[in-house]
Amino acid sequence: MVSRIRVLPDALANKIAAGEVVERPASVIKELVENSIDAGATKIFITVRNGGIKEIRVVDNGAGMNEEEAKLAFLRHATSKLSSEEELSRITTLGFRGEALPSIASVAKVELYTRPKDALVGTHVLIEGGEFIKVEPGGCPPGTSIAVRELFYNTPARRKFLKTPRSEFAAIVGVVEKYVLAYPAIHIKLIHNGRTVIDAPPGKDIDRIRSVWGADVADKMVYVEEDARVSVRGYVSKPYLNRKDRTKIVVFVNGRYVKNSSLQNYVVQGYRTLLFRDSYPYAVLHITLPPEDVDVNVHPAKYLVKFKDEQEVRKRIDKAIWNALTVQDNIPTQSNVKGERRAPVLGEVKKERQMVFEVKQQKKEKSLFDYISRARLPGYEVLGQFDDTYIIVKSRDALIIIDQHAAHERIRYERFLREMHEKKVQRLIEPVVVNLAMSDYEQILKIKDSLAEFGLIVEDFGEGAVVVRGVPPIVKRGEIEEIVHDIISLGPEAVDRKRDELIKLMSCKGAIKAHDKLSVFEMEELVAQLLKCENPYTCPHGRPTMIRFTPQELEKMFKRKE
Repeated sequence: MVSRIRVLPDALANKIAAGEVVERPASVIKELVENSIDAGATKIFITVRNGGIKEIRVVDNGAGMNEEEAKLAFLRHATSKLSSEEELSRITTLGFRGEALPSIASVAKVELYTRPKDALVGTHVLIEGGEFIKVEPGGCPPGTSIAVRELFYNTPARRKFLKTPRSEFAAIVGVVEKYVLAYPAIHIKLIHNGRTVIDAPPGKDIDRIRSVWGADVADKMVYVEEDARVSVRGYVSKPYLNRKDRTKIVVFVNGRYVKNSSLQNYVVQGYRTLLFRDSYPYAVLHITLPPEDVDVNVHPAKYLVKFKDEQEVRKRIDKAIWNALTVQDNIPTQSNVKGERRAPVLGEVKKERQMVFEVKQQKKEKSLFDYISRARLPGYEVLGQFDDTYIIVKSRDALIIIDQHAAHERIRYERFLREMHEKKVQRLIEPVVVNLAMSDYEQILKIKDSLAEFGLIVEDFGEGAVVVRGVPPIVKRGEIEEIVHDIISLGPEAVDRKRDELIKLMSCKGAIKAHDKLSVFEMEELVAQLLKCENPYTCPHGRPTMIRFTPQELEKMFKRKE
């Protein structure tokens, strides 16, 4: 009987492997650049023609290879980066699978020149479709030059799936930019059809961000650092500089660029309430941890990683970002909206944890007492209220407009978080009975024990009704019934999966609204409490609480200066 199972020839196996590793010209460049970095190169020059479909050439000044190494590099599973099984659990290089070069060579025409620094003569290797055509001595400078021509020339089914040269080159630029951001000590240059597109000499991290994303972005980035077993360092944008997609959240793990949606989510979560919904920051973060704590062998192209302790990684990212952002002046200016350079920051405001009292809406006629300041703000002066919605404040160096509703939401939100931590509950002398539909009644009873953590004491009253006996101190009696219905509308997972949304709901319910008239005293007290918040710059939903106009911006707006 003839066996139906057979061992594939190496040439076919390499083409199958190429399907995993080599998706497009950008994939080839990723593999070759990583090899150059692992070889210790300080210069990597990349030249492409016709979007990389016609030719890709990567030249470096790294360690180079002798003739034997140059031949072995094109054999399956041959590598200089592993010597034992134990090393699989602590990979410290960017490339290690031994698939890239043979996979590339199996679907293209490859020409290699390489020479170690201490060798007098280099090696010239020519391969077509995985077959060695020539291996001979060749003159070349120290390092390695590898050219990949006619990608997928022998696999037309793969070649027809390539996009236009313009699209393929855009993908190449995206890959090269990642390495420009990751390795500021390496001179990286990209040339397309004879035109230099990227030329990034060695520099600081922020210089690389400036060269890739421009000065408008770089000037609004904040340095973050968390030093521990899992260390985090890099730059993130101030909250008002954001996008509608995640494409500018770039994360490196032990120097390796990874496409990990969880890591991107952790970066966004680090902003907490500083970002408006469906907004995403710019970020370049380097995560460094012991190699044995991360598995990089979970994807052929090495884009995915798996952590031994993912929650520790999440915690460190969160702490690094939040600590860095909360010591910054995050007030957007009129020019920030246009993406121009920032004005000088405000003087520091002393942030006290306790607040004097909760601001209430104006219920009576103004008296002279209202105009006597009981909460003087050093360096600030409340000028008045516009449209009964915005508070106009003069600082030492700017005019500030504060959204009274967003500001009061922030004050109540932070107060609620503090009171939750202190387990404060306001017991009601006269409990509130809430009548519900039977489905809602069953739902609220399922989560009533969990609601107690938030200071909401709910008990069964029978026949489709519940009785509320305690509430968080910031909740007023008249808000209780509406809060119960709002919690039900969040769904049965409100407590476990929508915890922050529930906190925002309860804390923001009684906030001052737009068009609520305030006295001068109330405005001053609102501003004073806002400036004592841990994050006075956004409401819990990420909307700005204030916008600043500098003298320079006003001069431009009034055409006093160009």
